[in-house]
Amino acid sequence: MSQNNEKIRPSVGVATVVVKDGKITIGKDTRKGDAVFGVPGGHWESGETLKECALREVKEESGIEASNPQLISVYDFYRTDKEKSYVTIGMKADYVSGEFSDLDDEGRLDWAWHTPEEALKLNLFPADKILIERFLSGIIFE
Repeated sequence: MSQNNEKIRPSVGVATVVVKDGKITIGKDTRKGDAVFGVPGGHWESGETLKECALREVKEESGIEASNPQLISVYDFYRTDKEKSYVTIGMKADYVSGEFSDLDDEGRLDWAWHTPEEALKLNLFPADKILIERFLSGIIFE
């Protein structure tokens, strides 16, 4: 398959709101200038379930362990900077254990716990802002 054909196909990402004592995990990405904040997330890999992807990405990006992922959002958008369409599958999961670790190759650093309301005041990645708003709605899809 040529590079051009691959580029026009949408990508599927999984982003997860990890909850601990009423607060959620938020990290900061400064790779492209101004800080952009968001929840742990990344691309869904072939051979894994969406729930497995959610837990893997939380561990890979933030260093913490989570459990009980539940579907709370599906959001599609177009990224002009990448000239590509995306679908973000939004999950909610419960914190289990571990301490935050900053992994430079994963992008987001300075992980911290924020109330959802505090998080919504940050310069959030747009898809993550939608996810946090949907998390606050309390709706979970079975």
